[in-house]
Amino acid sequence: MQMCLRLAVLLAMLATAAVPLSAQDSSSCVGGSPSAPIKIEVFSDYQCPACQQFYLQTMRNVLAEYADKNKACVVYREFPLNQHAHARTAARYSLAALHVGIRQWSQVTDALFLGQEVWAASGDVEPVVAKVLSPSDMAAVRKELQSPAALDANIEADYQLGVQRGVNSTPTFFVTANGKTQKFAAAYTYPILQRYLDSLLTAGN
Repeated sequence: MQMCLRLAVLLAMLATAAVPLSAQDSSSCVGGSPSAPIKIEVFSDYQCPACQQFYLQTMRNVLAEYADKNKACVVYREFPLNQHAHARTAARYSLAALHVGIRQWSQVTDALFLGQEVWAASGDVEPVVAKVLSPSDMAAVRKELQSPAALDANIEADYQLGVQRGVNSTPTFFVTANGKTQKFAAAYTYPILQRYLDSLLTAGN
């Protein structure tokens, strides 16, 4: 009953609060392709427990069931919150891995969220990342980390974009489909988001 109610609220929000689709940016999808009928843009903080839950329990399923089948393009944006002392360091590793490749980004993102309690307490991010990457991939990530100013500029660009779009908590995500974009500021469960995405795909046919 609660799930149905939340789905109904989602659909009602889409009908009453959707805004016109703005120009697409050039950010790469971490899953899917820009030609997919749905775009999901997530503003996330690696040290945020709600972001951990949202990624592990919802977005990994979305990546497998929608992005991998080219039903959705998923974009992840860095939005490290000030109260999380090590979130920006984790974001640097994420971006460095993305510069190496999408597969490496996925491996590092999994590791950062699965090992959140470990590195969030110590601030020692690298051992968590090194466990999941091959030696050659880790070397490539370390090379990217040698240019922290460039990585920090990317993080700041994502953060400022989030501020401009009214993001003030994480996770916040935007779903664009059928010419409209809808903002959600909560860690929705996969069954609810699945039904919502399916409704968008049906409406677009």
